[in-house]
Parts: sequence; C-alpha cells; structure tokens
Amino acid sequence: MISTVRVWSLSVLALVAVADRAAGVVVDFEGLAVPPSGYFNGSPGTLSPGQSVSTPWTAGGVAFSNTFGIDSYGGFDYEWWEGFSYSNVVNTTDPAFSNQYASYPGGGYQSSTYAVPHTEYNDYRPAVTLPVPTTVSGFRIANTTYAATTMRNGDQYGFSAPLPPGGWFATTAIGRLGATTTGSATFYLADLRGASPPGILATWEWFDLSSLGTVDRIEFEFAGSDVGAFGLNTPRYFALDDLTVAAVPEPTVAVIAASTAIAALVWRRRMTGDA
Repeated sequence: MISTVRVWSLSVLALVAVADRAAGVVVDFEGLAVPPSGYFNGSPGTLSPGQSVSTPWTAGGVAFSNTFGIDSYGGFDYEWWEGFSYSNVVNTTDPAFSNQYASYPGGGYQSSTYAVPHTEYNDYRPAVTLPVPTTVSGFRIANTTYAATTMRNGDQYGFSAPLPPGGWFATTAIGRLGATTTGSATFYLADLRGASPPGILATWEWFDLSSLGTVDRIEFEFAGSDVGAFGLNTPRYFALDDLTVAAVPEPTVAVIAASTAIAALVWRRRMTGDA
C-alpha cells in the first residue's frame, strides 16, 4: 500500500515542477548558429531566379516565419527575404541597405544575437508561432541601423527624406488564437509628433504584449507618416530580443501531476472506505 507520506511527497514534487515551468521562459537567440556573414536570412544557398522558399526557423521552441527568394529585374538577379532573420551584426553607422541586419543600439540586448523582422509590404506579416496557446509578456525592441538612419537623414536612393516634425514610424503586434484576433499593441520606433522626445528610438526598450491575452501566434505590421506612391517609404524593420513567454507544463510533468493526484484520491478512498 502507498503511504500517506509517499503520495503527499510525490504530489508536492509534481506541483513544484509544474509551477517552475509556469514561471516563464526568455527566448534570447543565443543558442542559434550564426553564419560567418553575421546573419541568417533564410537562404538555402541553392535557389535559382524566380524561386522562393518559406522555411520558419525556431528558437526556444518558438517558430519565426521566414521566406527567401531570388528574382530578376533588368537583367540582374537579386535576393529578397521577409519574415525574420537573426543576426549578431554590430554596425551603428552604415546607412546602406546592405546593413539591414544591424540593430541601431549595436548588437543584442545585453547579448550578441537578436532577431530582425522585415517585410516589403503589409500583405505579408512577420509571424511568431508558439508551440501551445499561452501568454506573451513582451520583448525588447529597437530600431535597425538602416531604418533609424533613413528616418534621421533620409536614404541614399531618393525614396525617403528625413522624418519632419510630426513624423512617426511604428509596428503593431496582432495577437491570434486560432482564427480569433485577441487584441493588438503598437510601439512607436520614431515619434516626432510632440515638442519633446522620444524622437527616433536609439536604445533597446520593452514592448509590452500582455494585453494580447492568450495567443498561439503574433503577427507584425508596420505603419508610418512617410508614405509615397508605393506605400510606406520608411524601411519596414525592427530588432527583437528576449521574447518572454509564459511557459506551460511539459506533457510528462502534467501526466505525473495528474497521476499523482489520482493515486492520492484512490488511497484516501481506500482508507475511508468510500465507494
């Protein structure tokens, strides 16, 4: 017969394990293998012009969308990508498009590796897919060097001028649970609508997503005041680090907790003679 002390001990251990898992996890990207180039943008290295491939990559059990392709225009082949790349590039000065993988503060948030979401148009939304429905506290957010220098000085290609007073640039996170939209939250990466700072974000800051509630997917879109004939002129990028997700019990831990509780109930009924 299982003793009272034995059943009680197992129950406590199982519940402690569940509580520990429920405390939350931080996805910091430090376990990812960064190529010698300093970034990964989804390139499989084997595509031909006109081809593309959609292959999400994962960190901490969370999936980050990515599409990479090669197109041709005017006799030239060029690579493109949307979704998420990851990077350890440190370059806070180069304003060129080729420096699109660098965070404006330089490196990650108290770390080296970070993610960079990007899209050309808002009909494609970079997306984070969680392994199970859960809540997301938020993450550290920053501008990229390419986006920040474009907003500050204009770009080298004549598409975008410096943001004037009243200008702004923002990303909106949209929470999903299946087909249901759970809510949205907006973060201003540049805000010149007032007479005083914040201005153009130059540091890592916290983007609070707790208002989204329980989600299994978060999508991102971009908006801003610098809009031209082809849509938003401001480069649609930001940097992301330390995605903080409320963890859930591992299946094995949940089974242990449930079976222990059942064993305790059976033991109690046997001792008291309940049917």
